[in-house]
Amino acid sequence: MEREGKPYDIEEIAPGRFIVRDPRANTILKREGDLEGQFFTLRSWRREGLLARLRGRGFRVLTLEDRIRRLPPLPAPLPTGSSFWLPLPDDERWSVFDPQHLDWTPVPVEMRDGIAGCVIRQGQVIRRRRGRGVPRYALVAAGATLRTIDETEALLHGYARATPARLTARRDGERIVLPAHPLPPPHRRLLREMAIDTLDDCLVIETKAWALAQEIYAGLGILLTLEKQAEAK
Repeated sequence: MEREGKPYDIEEIAPGRFIVRDPRANTILKREGDLEGQFFTLRSWRREGLLARLRGRGFRVLTLEDRIRRLPPLPAPLPTGSSFWLPLPDDERWSVFDPQHLDWTPVPVEMRDGIAGCVIRQGQVIRRRRGRGVPRYALVAAGATLRTIDETEALLHGYARATPARLTARRDGERIVLPAHPLPPPHRRLLREMAIDTLDDCLVIETKAWALAQEIYAGLGILLTLEKQAEAK
């Protein structure tokens, strides 16, 4: 992560773990945790005081909270308008983002006069895929037109129509397994950096990253909760 073309002097890459690009900060950091080459692990409870001291000395510091605040916000939800039928290009499949299931759902093919097409509604976002190629995305606009958008904008519009929503994460021992739902690329990248593992295509985080993960999902209008553990008999 960079600001004004220069890397941050100290950047948090996982909860309590930082990469230190300016060694002049080491004299401050070593009192509060462990230094291993360019990496610093915070052991002290004085996190906020440490960050304030570093910034007060002129060091550029970027925390995970800073990065969460910079994630793109949800747009205003688009109203659902009229439905219409559009012919499908050859070998192309369409899916719409389902605000109930928070996932892409295939659009049924409907034949008209021997031509394959799909019925879609104004305000929906669709994913267009041909074979195993890279998907493309579009916003269904007025006048039966498709406005090309990128994946981030498509999913942000999709989640804007879904809010408020709720998802549940589950425990795996001392770890937490996040739900496997498509997220906008900036949100997904940040969660992937925080993850320590994957399980069944789901990201796995440490418990100390739980509050940060909840904050990322909250920015998408999602209340992320943790499943209740069964009581021991």
